[in-house]
Amino acid sequence: MPRPAPLHLLAPFALALALAACERPPAADAPATLPAPASPAPLPTPEPPAAHTPTEAAPIPPTPMLRAHYACADGQRVEWRYFPQQGVAVLVRAGRTHELHPPPGRADTFAQPGLEVRLGASSLQIRLDQHPPIDCQRLPATP
Repeated sequence: MPRPAPLHLLAPFALALALAACERPPAADAPATLPAPASPAPLPTPEPPAAHTPTEAAPIPPTPMLRAHYACADGQRVEWRYFPQQGVAVLVRAGRTHELHPPPGRADTFAQPGLEVRLGASSLQIRLDQHPPIDCQRLPATP
């Protein structure tokens, strides 16, 4: 049985065949140069956003609020507004609004620095700084 030729003897012949293939002129129907690589397709230009046309805004539901009016011993009338969802109260006194917050653990007292309001069933008491408290009585609701 014949033995195959060792690979190191076949290598020069394979190299010669490869070089001969490189030196051959291109076939008549083959292009003379390689085509340039295709440039990537341009990305589609995004359409500009539509001009903003104002639309009627959806109505904002009113914030739940409890409101009461009081007549005070010093002759002033005050308005008490309580916003249960936020846990915040507003006292309107002498044309000014004062935002008040309940101290921890107190449901009947609201305060801010220099002002404290204590609520009763049909009354409230206002304490300004270190002055004596001002007692106020709730007025009947007007339709």
